Amino acid sequence: MTREEGTVSGDLEVTLDPSGHGLVRYRGTATWYTIDNLDDEQPRSWTSVEELATAIESESGGRDAAGNVMPFEA
Repeated sequence: MTREEGTVSGDLEVTLDPSGHGLVRYRGTATWYTIDNLDDEQPRSWTSVEELATAIESESGGRDAAGNVMPFEA
C-alpha cells in the first residue's frame, strides 16, 4: 500500500529513500511512492533493499479471514 495513492497491486520495483523508507513504482513509470500502512503511522525504515524485498515476498499473496488480499504495509 502506498501513502500517496493507496495502490496495492501491479508489477513493481522497490528501492529506499535516503532515510531508509521503502519506495515503490510500477515498472515502466517514473514516479516513486512511499510504502505506507493502514494505520497511517510513520512508515518503518529498512536497512537495505534486500531486507525490504524479503519482507514483501514473505507476505505476498496473504489473505484475511474473508479471503481479501492483504496489502504489504511498512
